[in-house]
Amino acid sequence: MCNLIHTVMKYNVRFATERRKDKEGNLIVTNIPIFADIRFAGTRMFYFTGFRIDADKFDSENQQAKKESTGKEGSRIVKYDVINRRIKKMKAELEILFQDNKTVTKEKVKILLDNVCMKAVAPVQEVDEVEFFSMFEKYHDISKLSNYRKKKMKVLMNHLRRYEVTRGLKITFESITVDLLRDFENYLRKESGSPRGKSKTAVYKPLSENSVHSLLSLFHTFWNFARTELKREGIELKQPFGKEGYQVSGEKYGEPIYITKEERNFLFKANIESERLQRVRDIFVFQCLIGARVGDLCKMTKSNIQFNEEIKNEVISYIPRKTKDGKPVTVTVPLNEQAKEILSRYNIPDGRLLPFITDQRYNDYLKELFRLVGINRIVARLNPNTGEPEQVSICDIVSSHMARRAFVGNLYGKVSSSVISEMSGHVKGSKAFTRYYKVSDELKQQAINQL
Repeated sequence: MCNLIHTVMKYNVRFATERRKDKEGNLIVTNIPIFADIRFAGTRMFYFTGFRIDADKFDSENQQAKKESTGKEGSRIVKYDVINRRIKKMKAELEILFQDNKTVTKEKVKILLDNVCMKAVAPVQEVDEVEFFSMFEKYHDISKLSNYRKKKMKVLMNHLRRYEVTRGLKITFESITVDLLRDFENYLRKESGSPRGKSKTAVYKPLSENSVHSLLSLFHTFWNFARTELKREGIELKQPFGKEGYQVSGEKYGEPIYITKEERNFLFKANIESERLQRVRDIFVFQCLIGARVGDLCKMTKSNIQFNEEIKNEVISYIPRKTKDGKPVTVTVPLNEQAKEILSRYNIPDGRLLPFITDQRYNDYLKELFRLVGINRIVARLNPNTGEPEQVSICDIVSSHMARRAFVGNLYGKVSSSVISEMSGHVKGSKAFTRYYKVSDELKQQAINQL
């Protein structure tokens, strides 16, 4: 009589959250898939448990969800004990499988775990069942977008919700088609916008061509994110964007419009009786001299002014809000005599540099100021709503951003572009930087003279 020796097949299984980095190289720590890492007979396979959880809620040493924590199964919130029971069941079934079988394949493991996780009998999740706006909120919360672009995402989501009501439909991933995207674009151009005034009969200001482009580009970016996320859950999402489907139209920009150095100096010296418009003039001219965005300028205080020993001059130093969430860059701009004179006129108790007002009032008062002093030359531009060329008075279109363009435009060709972009806060290779200046005929002639 011989003794039969039963050999147990060696294997190892470990449960852990996925380690994946975002585009910026940072480890993703929220809503991460929990995988089983299974190794046997020179084979390695990963199996998605069906659950997602935040990294700080998973005990990697004990390979289970922490007490009192919650995770998600699809869009459903589940408690820690539900997650841990499934992990325990998966471990037990795998142990039996490898004890009772001399040969185990990936297919056998998958069939076993599908049954444990009830994937074999549970209906396949349809795209419609995934909440469109929940995914939108998730992208907004976990993406590494700047605060500015996150605000744009909120604006886009609000437009989509209003579009739902206007069209009498429910937006789902399945309902997004090329035709719907085209209709949404048409809606943005003609039926959306922001109201002027708070009354019920307020007139809506239509969105500009470039605003529409910006929102639809964000929509495309979100869609690509959603496709990747849903694919991890076994859901294939169609792609309505692209060459074969809906294409986002490009941005349109005419020549940059800004006041000349002579007009700026004229404005600086103009005799203005209104104290209100004197303050507006000072803010605008100061902005022309440092090139800051109005959002950065209004937050500056006396602490932003420093004395630079190397150049023996005062400088203004700040971190633009557009870069502080990504790769923060400190912008430093020396102050000329005009800028120093403007600052000497104000000593605000709370430390602010200048007596700022709201953006909208600032822009309205600038138009009033330009008309008053007679800066009203006719300029050619592309109409922001129609994209068609038109002739307008500069006093009718002046805004806070014209000061930033004046800073760049009046320096371009006189000093290196890299020096200008260092002071304006544009990142290296910025496409936006090219929209702040125009190549003058004088510069063209200087170039030709080199031939």
